[in-house]
Amino acid sequence: MQILSRVTLTFGVIILIAAALLLGKDVIDINQLHAVANANRSTNFPSPLNTVLITAVLAVIGGFLTGLGLGMPKRLPRTPQPH
Repeated sequence: MQILSRVTLTFGVIILIAAALLLGKDVIDINQLHAVANANRSTNFPSPLNTVLITAVLAVIGGFLTGLGLGMPKRLPRTPQPH
């Protein structure tokens, strides 16, 4: 159980870091779209909607896996040995 706990925790943290990086990219994309809208010119900027949705899903999965990894027992309880 200890190995599964650590692996789950590691994957959860990796997914949370990926979600944070994508969120940073989304902020930059949204700022660019805002600047284009304010300048009244039409340039083909991709819509950040799909990336925002992917970021939200990754954050939920990462948070779930991190909580699951932290909540798992570190060691299995020892069973009493008969004498």
